[in-house]
Amino acid sequence: MRTDAPTGGTAEPLVADQSPHSPDSSDSSDSPHSPGPADRPDRLDRPDRLDLQIVNALQIEPRASWAKVGAVLGVDAVTVSRRWNRLRAAGLAWVTAYEPGPGSGRMAIVEVECAGNPLEVAEALVHDPECRTLDIASGGRDLLIGVGAADEVALADYLLTRLGSRPQIGAVRTQLITSFVRESGDWRLGELSPDRSERFTGHVSREPAVPAALSEPERAVLAALHEDGRMPATEIAARTGLAVRRARETVQRLLFEQRVVLWTDVARGRSGRSVQAWFFLRVPARRLAGVTARLARLEEARLVVSVVGTYNLAVCVWTRELADVTRLEARIEDGLEGVRIADRCVTLRTVKRAGVLLDAQGRRTGRGPG
Repeated sequence: MRTDAPTGGTAEPLVADQSPHSPDSSDSSDSPHSPGPADRPDRLDRPDRLDLQIVNALQIEPRASWAKVGAVLGVDAVTVSRRWNRLRAAGLAWVTAYEPGPGSGRMAIVEVECAGNPLEVAEALVHDPECRTLDIASGGRDLLIGVGAADEVALADYLLTRLGSRPQIGAVRTQLITSFVRESGDWRLGELSPDRSERFTGHVSREPAVPAALSEPERAVLAALHEDGRMPATEIAARTGLAVRRARETVQRLLFEQRVVLWTDVARGRSGRSVQAWFFLRVPARRLAGVTARLARLEEARLVVSVVGTYNLAVCVWTRELADVTRLEARIEDGLEGVRIADRCVTLRTVKRAGVLLDAQGRRTGRGPG
């Protein structure tokens, strides 16, 4: 079951203003576009403002037509398509798909202390299907792994007989995820003004009608969307053997029922938010719901999950500078009475995110088996 981040209401002091970029200010991307460096066929090293606006638009509506994106941003569809294709080819932005939340099985955040080189351990684990996300981290753990398994038995088997038996792993601590308050796919770059954002269609605000395992044809469609969440129905049909109409209807049904969720992601180092940090909180049980709702509205919060383990809440954030991590920690503790951040760490490198393999610069290199 997937729990969307709360929306609406009056912003509370804990919640910062939106991105310091000024989406409402006029710049070259607010008027008809003239060809510039980002349109040339040479290698793209860093997205510009228009690139990030396109990514932001696809974060809200991942399968929006190029004509619609161009109309909202004030540029032509050909320019939007060309820029997106270059971003994707450079591994700087992509659309993928996943099964949301605990409905896809038992999930956990696993902290690993390594007896050997953390990078070598990460490279040994990254191709495990159960390893959905893998961060090399600072602080009291060497690795943070987002693990997903079919059920409790499969999760225990992976942790005890496969992960725990590796000679280079010294200690393993598991935080079982009980609910997703905010998922990473709900995070936005903040490059679009509110009026532009409202012109795109976001996630449907409803729970899945009937939680059910994906059928074999549905899993084949998910695999195609995992590779490219914008893959046309004709190509999905060719890859899966389904008729084009059935492929299109399957995509629409899976997305409407939220049994599959599309996620537009971006290389962290090129997004304007180069620092990723994790906060692990201890919150009084009676206050957990209210605290998680407020944390989910933080501009920096990528992921907010309730867990059972050493802590009862885990929050992943993206900030612009390392010093922002300390400032954000102070804001959380000062703004939420009785809440204590018991531990924190900074990600040194993300090797895998939502089944997508990343290079040392955080660019997509391919899809993993998870």
